[in-house]
Amino acid sequence: MIATNQIEYSRITFSLPNSMNIALDNLKNEIKHSKSEIIKLAIESYLAQQQKIKLQKAVEMMANEYKDGNNLTEFTTLDSEDFL
Repeated sequence: MIATNQIEYSRITFSLPNSMNIALDNLKNEIKHSKSEIIKLAIESYLAQQQKIKLQKAVEMMANEYKDGNNLTEFTTLDSEDFL
């Protein structure tokens, strides 16, 4: 028997401006995907973009902390040592 991953879905309702709905209908017909699939892909892309922004902010914060933090800069001599 082949195991398949079952993804649970939730039905949601939201409103779009008419012009966006028309554009979505046109895209749906053009690329032969459902509106749900197009919206799902758009949300996945947006969530990935937001995750990148979040990680970039964390990197910048830690870079500043490393640069300005006296306790952290004491370990810079260890940066080039091989710990293995």
